[in-house]
Formats: sequence, structure tokens, C-alpha cells
Amino acid sequence: MDWNEKGFIAEAAALRGQPAPSWLEDEPFLAPGEDFYLGAFWELSTCRAMGMSIGPIPWDKVVDYARFAGLDYDNLGLFVMVIRAMDSVYLEWLSKKAENK
Repeated sequence: MDWNEKGFIAEAAALRGQPAPSWLEDEPFLAPGEDFYLGAFWELSTCRAMGMSIGPIPWDKVVDYARFAGLDYDNLGLFVMVIRAMDSVYLEWLSKKAENK
């Protein structure tokens, strides 16, 4: 969520005489360009193998997405690294969440 969206939500709450939702303060601030990675991650999450458990995003799908998005070779490695890191954290979070059930 970018700064403008946060401002809109806070302003809408204020117009209703209500405090901003607590989750709004916990939402991380995204620097310019980071929304690209977040959007790509959620789109790529639809490519996961499903079975007894959820699998990682396939490497070829990450590369295909990068090409579709028009990333050049110099930015491809960084894109793959960022998506892989996000995926690793997400899968770890899902695993811990499943353990707590």
C-alpha cells in the first residue's frame, strides 16, 4: 500500500469521526518501485504447485514474468533474488502458521 492509499484510508476514517484502523499503522511503507516486486510476487504465487503442501514459485515462472514485465538481463538476477527471498519468507510463515493450528 502506498502513501496515497494510506492517506486516503486515514482521511476517510477521520471524516467518519473514527480513528484510523490499527492495521494501517502496522502496514509497512513501500518505497517507490517496491510495489512492483510485491505485485509480481502475488501474481507469481498463482503459479505454485499444490499438493500435500504448497510449493515454491517455480524458477521458470519468475524468469517468464521478468521477461513479460520487460526487465533487461542486468535486472533479471536481482528480480529473481528478490522474489526468491520473498517466497522463502512466505513459505516459512505458512509453515509456522500451519504448526500453530
